[in-house]
Amino acid sequence: MRKGVVVAIALLVAVCMMSDVFSLSLGGKELVKKGTGKRTKGILGTVYYATLWVPESLKTADAKTIVEADEPMAVVLVIDSGLLTKERFLEATKEGFAQAASSGYATAKQDAFLKLFDAVEFKKGDVIQLGYDPKAGVTAVFTATETKKTTTLGSVAGLDLKKALFAIWLGPKPVQESLKKQMLGM
Repeated sequence: MRKGVVVAIALLVAVCMMSDVFSLSLGGKELVKKGTGKRTKGILGTVYYATLWVPESLKTADAKTIVEADEPMAVVLVIDSGLLTKERFLEATKEGFAQAASSGYATAKQDAFLKLFDAVEFKKGDVIQLGYDPKAGVTAVFTATETKKTTTLGSVAGLDLKKALFAIWLGPKPVQESLKKQMLGM
């Protein structure tokens, strides 16, 4: 019974964060939802849902403009697979950074960013908010669905990190083309 309640809460959080009703504010700006996409991977099926939040001024912007912009924005990930471990997440993110670098979005800060997740164990329904504020850099916030506890994992300054991170999903060589299109609302 308890597991069913946890899953129901996770789904409610996910629906709220992916809906147009939920609002998000960063760096003193209200953000609007641009789009939500589904990341799939072979036998894992759906791994996570990713929602892109941007300022109203970027609502109709293309991927390159969003990646390059030095404005508050966020990607919210809702884990949808019990098979996603911290190790798989870190490995996939490293691969994403390598792809971003090969398309012109390199950063020397990827290890500092990945270190933010050292103490995290993922479970289905968990939420990761990756928010960028030009004053603070990229801040990772983790919400564990099971405990309902939200933890700020830390921040790493730098527009170069933000560009590389967002290029994982929106760059010229995205992790998944269909996910990119969905996040852009296409």
